[in-house]
Amino acid sequence: MNVWKANGLKYILLFSLILCAVASVVSLWSYSGSSASQSAAVRQGPSGGFGGGSGPGGGMGGPGQPTNSSTEGTSTSGDKGTTAGNDTSSGGSGVARDGQHRGPGGMSGNGSGMGGPGGGMGGGRSGNSSSAYATPLAIFAALFFGAFVFIAYRFRAREWKLGERNRGLMLWTVLGVGFFLRMAIAPWISGHMDLMLFRNWATTAADSLSGFYTNGSSDYPPFYIYILYVIGQIGSTDAFSPYMSVLLRLPNILADIVTAYMLYRLASKRVGYGISLGLAIFYVFNPAVFINSTFWGQVDSFFTMLIVGMIVLLVENRVGWSAVLFTVAVLMKPQGIIYGPVLFFELLRQRKIQPWLLSIGGAVVTTILVILPFSWGQEPLWLLDLYKGTVGEYPYASVNAYNFFALIGGNYTQDTTTLFLFSYHTWGMICIVLVTLFTWWMYIRSRKPQFAAAAALVLIAGVFTFASSMHERYLFPAAALAVLAYLYLRDRRFLWLAGGFSLTIFLNTFDIFYSSNSRDQYGIILCVTSLLNVLLFGYLVKVVWDCSKSTTIETAPSTDRVSQELPSAQPAWGASSQGVNTTIDS
Repeated sequence: MNVWKANGLKYILLFSLILCAVASVVSLWSYSGSSASQSAAVRQGPSGGFGGGSGPGGGMGGPGQPTNSSTEGTSTSGDKGTTAGNDTSSGGSGVARDGQHRGPGGMSGNGSGMGGPGGGMGGGRSGNSSSAYATPLAIFAALFFGAFVFIAYRFRAREWKLGERNRGLMLWTVLGVGFFLRMAIAPWISGHMDLMLFRNWATTAADSLSGFYTNGSSDYPPFYIYILYVIGQIGSTDAFSPYMSVLLRLPNILADIVTAYMLYRLASKRVGYGISLGLAIFYVFNPAVFINSTFWGQVDSFFTMLIVGMIVLLVENRVGWSAVLFTVAVLMKPQGIIYGPVLFFELLRQRKIQPWLLSIGGAVVTTILVILPFSWGQEPLWLLDLYKGTVGEYPYASVNAYNFFALIGGNYTQDTTTLFLFSYHTWGMICIVLVTLFTWWMYIRSRKPQFAAAAALVLIAGVFTFASSMHERYLFPAAALAVLAYLYLRDRRFLWLAGGFSLTIFLNTFDIFYSSNSRDQYGIILCVTSLLNVLLFGYLVKVVWDCSKSTTIETAPSTDRVSQELPSAQPAWGASSQGVNTTIDS
């Protein structure tokens, strides 16, 4: 009995970890021989691309096997959101990036390459073929956000009492359970059509990495193609071929875990063990994170990991390496440029030539190393042309992004449409400039590099909420950035913002992923989520204004770390700007 008393928690943690690991192995083993894994190979056309059925414009790889509803309307390039065509279409591959989209009126093409009837850009927003897992996911999300609010209020005036005896085991249990749960679920989720797109790219890259852009049609920047190349090589073997959909998700599942670990490590140095573990749990089991990497199968988790790393390195004055990660982020997704001003602001703040040289040198060298293998046989400015094509692909006020333009009815409205004096596009550019200038003002006002995370949060939240051509997943990094801002500025309101943005990210992604409407709808979820995003940004502006006062931003003192001299060495739930905090008042 004494042994159980002393080691009961350890046994429970080990049992939980082992149970999830076994469940993951059983799930993967069962999937390898299931009809689901075998049907994945059927979706691929005989020429290596994904067939679009028997209709005109057989899509990627020519006419292929008849596809089910989850594979129709496959896009040929991507980075922007949901899917083309509706669930009942009979074939065709759209030309929409990232599996987009439900264009107005169903802009489906009937010619070669544009897909058969129902293909092309639109008709619906059926990102997923089945809603079988929608209810469990919605219930899980409701429980998660309910628990978040309960814990925040329950411990607002009490210490977060958590023993540190098994702290290492507890951390790795949280991370391990999060990983194995994802691996157990991933094989059975059909995912978004983007997975088929990534699979096709992985196959193309594995056949010829240097000829990826010359032999195929893709607007995706080159960095992530290296990862798809590795996946394509592994997936080409008989042993791993049935697990291709899992392999495609694996880098982002791992990125979820790595990001959670980075947040934990940073938190453990600033606010103590209890809150550190709580933040790791918050991120690992966050439904907004879960649905993106495990259900949808997109790469935003990997992108967010790069942005978080960039901010951490910038605050630690490792500017050169921060510039390297920023460059990699831009070379992975064009929207990485949104975070460029943060690096620029810090370089201006330092007023030294050496950080500029390190940043420019790191960015140039990184760019050359990444793009060089793809540049043979290309025009000198091929990468610039690639970005131009990507940026201008969707001339709409909003592309499934539940933001201000969507709130006033601008979803899939042409961005040349006049709104009051100017077009949506012009208003969007004005807002980008205003958000950037406001962020710069706050950064100057703060006078501290610790403000970088809050600046990045303002930029992505402001651009997403008020710029045109935004997509539903662009806000994804906001949850992690809000946690970072809390850790650096130690204002508890950033925790509420982390929860709020997580909620809107989940609602937006969930609605687009599972909706199967054949026409755009101005529904309740769109209205509520869009309004929440506008309100959250307004609240963020207020919080940032308060935190930008230089006297409230200080480097974390030694007393802010977990101290064995503190009574029972128990860290508090939250921390103030002046030291260890004992409350979580709003």
